[in-house]
Amino acid sequence: MRLTSATLALLLCAVTTGCVNVATTGAQALYNHHSIQKSINDQMTTLHVYQALNDKNDDFKGVNISVATYNSEVLLTGQVRNAWQRDKLENMVKNMSGVQHIYNLVSISNPSSSLTRVSDAWITAKVKAKLIASFDLDATQVKVLTENGTVYLMGILQPDEAQAAVDLARTTDGVQGVVKVFSYIKISHTA
Repeated sequence: MRLTSATLALLLCAVTTGCVNVATTGAQALYNHHSIQKSINDQMTTLHVYQALNDKNDDFKGVNISVATYNSEVLLTGQVRNAWQRDKLENMVKNMSGVQHIYNLVSISNPSSSLTRVSDAWITAKVKAKLIASFDLDATQVKVLTENGTVYLMGILQPDEAQAAVDLARTTDGVQGVVKVFSYIKISHTA
C-alpha cells in the first residue's frame, strides 16, 4: 500500500497527542462543548506532567508513563517498577494547579517494550481515525490512549455517544480491552 504525503501527515498527526483535537477544534469552535481555552489548558497540564517527570529527577528514569488531560481531569497510564513511584507520580500531579481529578491507572510492572509502544501508537491512530469518521459522536470530545493493547477513552459525552466510542474502539484490530473514563452529559426531557 502506497501512502500519499497527505495520508502520512494525517496518520502522524493522529498519533501525536492532541493534534487531531486542535485541528478539529478550530473548525468546530461554535459547536464544541470543550472550549479552545480548555483544550489549551489541558494540553499545558499534560506538558507540565511530562516536564515534571523528566525535570532533574531520576525517580522516574526507566518508567513508561502516558498522560492525557481532559476538562482538568488527568489520566495516568503506563508502568512503574515500584509502588512508591506510582504514589509519588500521583502526589506530584495532585499538586499541580488546575488539576481537578486524577485517574491513576499506572501498573507496577516492567515498562513495556518499544515494539509494544509502537503497536499502541498504531492502535491509538486507528481508533482516533474511526472516531473522526463516525457520525455517532463528536471526536473532539474524546481523548484516546493505548497501553499494552488496552484503549483508554476519556471525555464528556452523552451515554449513547460514549457507547458508540467504546464499540468503535472495541472492534478495532489489535485492541485487547477498553477502559472508559467518561463524564456523562445528562439529557433532560421537558414536556
